[in-house]
Amino acid sequence: MAHYINNSLEEGEEIILQGRLHWTSIYRYILSALLMLLVAVGLGIAAYLTQKDMLYWVAGAFLLIALIIHIVGRIVRTRSEFAVTTTRFIQKDGIFNIKMTEIPLFKVETVNFYQSFGQRLLGTGCIELVGSGGTFHQVHFIQKPLAVRRTIVSAINANGRNQSETE
Repeated sequence: MAHYINNSLEEGEEIILQGRLHWTSIYRYILSALLMLLVAVGLGIAAYLTQKDMLYWVAGAFLLIALIIHIVGRIVRTRSEFAVTTTRFIQKDGIFNIKMTEIPLFKVETVNFYQSFGQRLLGTGCIELVGSGGTFHQVHFIQKPLAVRRTIVSAINANGRNQSETE
């Protein structure tokens, strides 16, 4: 899962947590695939009742479209991953064009956590890292966002203790 993230690790750096997006990040794809599936079932029933072979072909086409939408949604979900290491927060986005965002933990001043009631029910949420100088980075649709926030804060605290011991 974390091929690019593992390759970017510095000597002595270890991954504390690897994360991925929640399934709700692809809800548009899921709803679209379900809609196409319902249309395919409706056309299949109509083809059976009217005995028109052409409707079977059209129903099959909608079924194929639903499958393609579902596969594309799964690929989109896997395009983004993140990790908390002993020294950094790393996020990788993309499949063909890769974008990696790295934030050193000693530069993070605040870790904000956002979760609506619906997100609480589904187990998803948003984490925002606010760095020195007012920069910020948000990651939406995180699985178990409160646990991710806790891990980041613990890593920041541990990183701060390690830096003060070396001084």
